[in-house]
Amino acid sequence: MARLSPAVRMAHRLCAFTSMRIGNVVNAVWKEFHLNDDQPVWIVPRAKMKVTSRPIDHRIPLCPEIAAELRQWQNVFGGKGYVFPSPAGGKHIGREAIEKVYRVTLGLDGKHSPHGWRSSFSTLARGNGTARDVVELALDHAHDNEVARAYDRGERFDERVKLFQWWGKQLAAAQRGATVIPLKTKAA
Repeated sequence: MARLSPAVRMAHRLCAFTSMRIGNVVNAVWKEFHLNDDQPVWIVPRAKMKVTSRPIDHRIPLCPEIAAELRQWQNVFGGKGYVFPSPAGGKHIGREAIEKVYRVTLGLDGKHSPHGWRSSFSTLARGNGTARDVVELALDHAHDNEVARAYDRGERFDERVKLFQWWGKQLAAAQRGATVIPLKTKAA
């Protein structure tokens, strides 16, 4: 097992379990997390998201596995300010700290990256039968159709809760040694 700082390890796990962009992960603050709600959720203000045209904040349902880890993290490191404060005294850990784990520590340069969790999530969820629009909303992608953008403003939150519950179980199973299925690379 690779030796990682606790903040980098936990940020990596949040990235994997939520399929959020690495910038949102390292910039996360505790007030965005609602860990004791019936359905724990991470609410990222729209201004912090890549797609700024949507009128609502981005809600990410948290599966039980990552919600429990975040509660423990919060108990140990406090519930104010940045979720992943910099041990060097800066605001928060940097993107490079997480990216370097993949490139250098794990030797996955060119094979996997933090952003790769988004691709894996999308591919596997769609392969499991999840509707495309549910996956795209979970990733906070903009509609690719101007008419759809104008008329479809739904969140499909209940469907996304089920999706993230399924995803959490997939990651937890892989962590316990489940069979890992390699994804096909793009055709040249």
